Amino acid sequence: MKPIERLGIGRLFFNKGLYQYHDALYVAMDELRRSGLVGSVSFVTRNGSPVDNARETAIEELFALGLDAMVWIDTDLIIPPDALVRLVRMSNAGYPIAGGLYRRAMHKPEEQIILTRLVDVPGWATLDALRERAQGGVTEVALTAGGFTIVRREVYEVLEQTTGRPWYACYDAEAGDWPIEDTYFFRRVARAGIPVHVDPELHAVHWSHFGPVPVTPDAPEMAACL
Repeated sequence: MKPIERLGIGRLFFNKGLYQYHDALYVAMDELRRSGLVGSVSFVTRNGSPVDNARETAIEELFALGLDAMVWIDTDLIIPPDALVRLVRMSNAGYPIAGGLYRRAMHKPEEQIILTRLVDVPGWATLDALRERAQGGVTEVALTAGGFTIVRREVYEVLEQTTGRPWYACYDAEAGDWPIEDTYFFRRVARAGIPVHVDPELHAVHWSHFGPVPVTPDAPEMAACL
């Protein structure tokens, strides 16, 4: 894959859109601009659409705009300043789907799982397990939360050719169930044999209905949540 020249940032707004999200995103965009890694950045924004339709039509716009990759940053995440730089560098290193980590935003600590699964390991991954399996700073995983990832346009091209449209859906007719749209997407990614990697040291704070939830208690981004 060639280095990314034209980058898209997918933003899906529902009942979210914290000002801390915007502040963190624009700081990360400044870091990306100073890095010189990409030539241009375009926002691809959806307001109020069902999440599967929002992602689906955002990728249609990616193709219409001639973008090389889409960064998905959920609008209830507080990302570190170097997040976009690190995502782009992972993608340019040859990882077609790459991401960082965040926890499920729940009230009980035991329910605040990292939304990532290892390959051939049942259940949700722990941070220690993700770190133990890291090679060259990244860990191959079966799936991860799509809201903190970078996905190459080639991924969507391959999926359209091998598994067909839609890329995202909240009903899987083949499985006969109702997954979230990320699960639907990663099921087809697995069938197409496309690898997925995460940086186990790239973390975002997930700030939802139960307040901010960091991956580790000492996350610097928590300062933005005070």
